[in-house]
Amino acid sequence: MHTRLVLAVLFLATLPALAQVQGAVSAPAGSDNGRFVLRDTPDGLLRMDSRTGAISLCTRTAGSLACRLVPDDRAALEQEIERLKAENETLRRGSPPAARPGQPGGEGLTLPSDAEVDRALSLAERIWRRLRGMIRESEENPLPERRL
Repeated sequence: MHTRLVLAVLFLATLPALAQVQGAVSAPAGSDNGRFVLRDTPDGLLRMDSRTGAISLCTRTAGSLACRLVPDDRAALEQEIERLKAENETLRRGSPPAARPGQPGGEGLTLPSDAEVDRALSLAERIWRRLRGMIRESEENPLPERRL
């Protein structure tokens, strides 16, 4: 599988010079205007569709060729680009994007109730009053100075 991917990358890198290299075969002139380019490899033939860029590895079995598409990351990248375009458009319209699980703004985001806010403020007020009392007490009864 790895060998096939390497071969496909090498094939794409050498495509401009491919038509001039011995062993490269184009489809006959009358068949789809040379849409497919074939290249002999140790594993079989690489076939590239010059319109779509799809690459297939063709192997000879029982006197016929069987071609399989070489895995391509391009489809996954195009899907991600389309998803990002849709998300961008949603943001431009002012609608919040659909949150994906595990991201901020996702499921389960709830604001505290009024009672919870009141309770938190009451606690903060008690802490503040106690702190002020401690400061006032330390001012009225300072500790004796200590020297080291």
